[in-house]
Amino acid sequence: MGGLMIMGHGALIPLFWLYLCIFGVQLLLNRMKTFRIPSILAYLILGLLLSYYGKGLFHEEQIKWLDGLSEFGLYYLMFLSGMEIDLNLLRTNQGKKLWQTPLMFGFFVFLGTALLAFLLGTRIHQIDPALHSWMIMLILLTTSLGIVMPVLKEAGVIQSEYGQLLLTSAILADLITMIVLSIIGGSYQTGFTWHQASVGLLLPLSIVIYQTIIRLRQTSLWRLEFQKNAVARLQGLLAILGLYGIITDMTGSEAILGSFLAGFLLASFRLHDNHPFKEQLEGIGYALIIPIFFVMVGFRFNVTEFIHSPQSLRWVPLLLSTAFVVKVLPMMCLSPILGMRRALAGGFLLSARMTLIVVAASIGIRLGVINKEIQDAVIVVAIISSLLSPLIFSMNMKNLT
Repeated sequence: MGGLMIMGHGALIPLFWLYLCIFGVQLLLNRMKTFRIPSILAYLILGLLLSYYGKGLFHEEQIKWLDGLSEFGLYYLMFLSGMEIDLNLLRTNQGKKLWQTPLMFGFFVFLGTALLAFLLGTRIHQIDPALHSWMIMLILLTTSLGIVMPVLKEAGVIQSEYGQLLLTSAILADLITMIVLSIIGGSYQTGFTWHQASVGLLLPLSIVIYQTIIRLRQTSLWRLEFQKNAVARLQGLLAILGLYGIITDMTGSEAILGSFLAGFLLASFRLHDNHPFKEQLEGIGYALIIPIFFVMVGFRFNVTEFIHSPQSLRWVPLLLSTAFVVKVLPMMCLSPILGMRRALAGGFLLSARMTLIVVAASIGIRLGVINKEIQDAVIVVAIISSLLSPLIFSMNMKNLT
C-alpha cells in the first residue's frame, strides 16, 4: 500500500493537476463563441503560464515523467496525421489531370519553398559565415504537421481539396526534411554508410506493406477475422506500429517518421470520419495524450534565459520574417486557383513550426554548423509561429465562412 501511495504522489498527482488545467482551458474554449482560438494555441499558452507560475506543482522527476508522456504524444500525433491523408483525393479522378491533384499542387508549393529557403539560407550564410546555408535551408523548409493537421480538422476542411493540398504540402516538407536530417545527422561527421542509406528503405517498404494490406482486405481471412473483430484490428495496428518502431531504430531515422508512415498505412483501410475505430483512436489522442505534448512544449521554454541573450534577440526578427516568406509566397502563386484569402491563410498555416525545426536546430548544434544563439532564436521562432499561424488561419477561414 505504501508503494502505491508513493507512485501516486510521484506520477498521478502532477498528471491530475495538468489535466485539471487542460479541462479548464477546454471549458473556456467552448464558451468562446465570437473569438475562438485553436485548442493547440491554448495548450501552448497554458504551458508558458505553468512554466512561469506553476513550476512548484511539479518535482524534477515528475517533469521527466511528463516529458516521456509528451514524447509519446508527439508520436501519436504524427500517427494520426498520416491517418488523415485521403488517398482518393491524392489520385487523379473525376476527369482531372495529374497536375490538378492536391498532390501536385502540394509538390509545387514544396519546390517553391525549397528554392526560397535555399536563397535565403545562402544570404544568411553571407551575414554569418559560421552558419551553413544548407542547415538554414532545412530549418526554413520545415512545417509543423502536428499543428497543420489539428487546425485543418478543427476548421472542418481537412477532407476538402483545399485541406488536402495544405496537408500534402506539410507532409512533403516534413517527410523530406526528416529523411534528409536522419541521413545527414549520422553521416556528416562519420561519413556516409549503408546504415544511413537504409533510411531510404522506409518508403519502398511502406509501399510493399500498403499493397499487402490492399490484397489482404480482399481475402476471406479479412472478412472473417478483421472486419468484424475490433480487437483483432487493434492488435494488427499495434503490430504495424511495433514494426515501424523496430525499423526506425535499426535505420537510425527519426521515430516521428515511422509513426507518420504507420498512420499513412492505416489510411489504406479507408475509415470514414464517423467510423467507431477511428473515433476511438482520435479520442485517445486529442483528449488524453496530444494536449500533454503541446503543454510541455510551452512549459520547457525558458523565457528569462532568452531575454538575457541579446544576440539571440537580434536573430529572431530575421528568422521569423524568412520563416513566413518561404511559405506564404509559394502559396500566393496559387491565388488565381484558391482565391487570395485562402492562399494567404494557407501560407500562414504552413508557416507554423514546432518539433521538427527544434530537432533540426539541435542536430545543427551537434554537427557544429550553427551556433547556440541561432538555436535559441529558432526555438522562439517556433513558438511565435505556432502561436500566430493557427490564429491567422482561423481568422481568415472564419471571414470566408
